[in-house]
Parts: sequence; C-alpha cells; structure tokens
Amino acid sequence: MRKVKSHFTCTKCGSSFPQWQGQCNKCGEWNTLIQLVADNQSLINFAKDDNKIRDLSDVGTVGNEVRHLTGISELDRVLGGGLVRGVVVLVGGDPGIGKSTLLLQASSSLSKIEKNVVYLSG
Repeated sequence: MRKVKSHFTCTKCGSSFPQWQGQCNKCGEWNTLIQLVADNQSLINFAKDDNKIRDLSDVGTVGNEVRHLTGISELDRVLGGGLVRGVVVLVGGDPGIGKSTLLLQASSSLSKIEKNVVYLSG
C-alpha cells in the first residue's frame, strides 16, 4: 500500500510546512494551518491566495449534472440547485439541530418523484 504524502498549508498566506504547528512562521497567524494530501490537486488549490469571501450565488457549477429538487428551497440552494445522482453529501452540525428532520423531509419529497431514496445515518 502506497503511503499518502501530506503537508500543512496556511489558509491566510499559502505557506507550506511538513508538519502541523500552532502558528504560521511566515505570516504569524494562529491556527490557520490545514492538512492537505499532496496527490489531490483540488485540495492544494484551496489554499492559494483566492481565499476571499464570496456569495454562494457567485460560485458556479463544474458540469452539466442533472439536479433533482428536494422540495426545500434553501437546501436546494446550498446544494447548488438540488441533489445530483450518485453524489455523497455529508451533513454535519450540533446534536438536535435538525439534520435528520431536514434529510427525512427531503427524502420524502424525493421519493414522490424518484423510485428509490436511500438515507444513511451513522
């Protein structure tokens, strides 16, 4: 099995380090280092200088995927226009915040259109 190579990159200045440390030695910011896998170019590109806050409506989609509306407008907006078949979406948050309720409502709505809906929870 091939060993995965990783490094730590500062989200403020983009400097790279071989191991995690609390403070970036280049810009002096605290707790800004994130671990990146060297083989995954999309993660490496995240830490470049383009870390400006943008509106979600300004972020485009990558392809022409068919999107399925969940029936919950805000969830569809966050998902970029709905769910894409075969894509895994990780929903996280504090206990009791309504993750299961939200996903069960979306599953119910989708089951009226699609034949099968699978809801996995762990």
